Amino acid sequence: MIIGIDLGGSSTKAVALQGDKVVGNEVIPTTDPLASSIGVMGTIITKLGKSLSDIEVLALCGARSTVLPSRILGSEVRKVDEIHAIGLGGAFLSHKEDALVVSMGTGTAVVVARKGGTIVEHLCGTGVGGGSVIGLSRRLLNTSDIQLIESMAKKGDLTRVNLRVQDVAGGPVGNLVPEATASNFGGLKDDATGPDLAAGIFNMVGEVIGMLAVVSAKATGLQDHVVLVGRLAKIDLLVRHIMRVGQLFNVKMVVPDLAEYCVAVGAAKFCSATR
Repeated sequence: MIIGIDLGGSSTKAVALQGDKVVGNEVIPTTDPLASSIGVMGTIITKLGKSLSDIEVLALCGARSTVLPSRILGSEVRKVDEIHAIGLGGAFLSHKEDALVVSMGTGTAVVVARKGGTIVEHLCGTGVGGGSVIGLSRRLLNTSDIQLIESMAKKGDLTRVNLRVQDVAGGPVGNLVPEATASNFGGLKDDATGPDLAAGIFNMVGEVIGMLAVVSAKATGLQDHVVLVGRLAKIDLLVRHIMRVGQLFNVKMVVPDLAEYCVAVGAAKFCSATR
């Protein structure tokens, strides 16, 4: 059994890989990198009824993994490049031979995976992501609780925040339907409410990520194979904004099961393939 661990800034995610099957997954808050690695490893093997002797290797990923030793509690540690883990994990989880993997966390990374993730390229990325939602909301809404922000956004009115294509041009323009955004926050009303602002933040971040995915997919010929992964892939409202951009430009996007564990899965798969 291989344990893949993704040491993030706020959370540590882990999966247990047995052959080609993910048999367990767990997430805990990140504290100290070593303590978090031991904690998530212990939790996952306990839930599976396994012991330390059942672990073949610990596959570690994430910037904070660089400080960890070569063995943890007797288990061999292998450190895996995060970009390679994103590509391999996204291809594996989506069951695609070739994929454009959009990893959405604090920022956003776009990775091309070909031949089942054995060939991986870091194509591009953006600093717009979950950190943007939280930072803007902290300033504008006095909260950084992502669940609360999403709940507020669902009650907001985008017409009180954005300018739409029909507001500017009076009708559709090219591929853009009249309701499409012409300017994020360009139509902000003086009396816009907190929910309106939250809706505008989610919409803007989703459209930026969606447009980046669309341009990247068309540039690589992967219009039918965009895979959304990472922490933000669990946020339904944001994913809907991203996918709506894809639909406008005929780009197909999917969110696979265990999308938030993509990096941990990719790290484990890499070690499995290179044993």
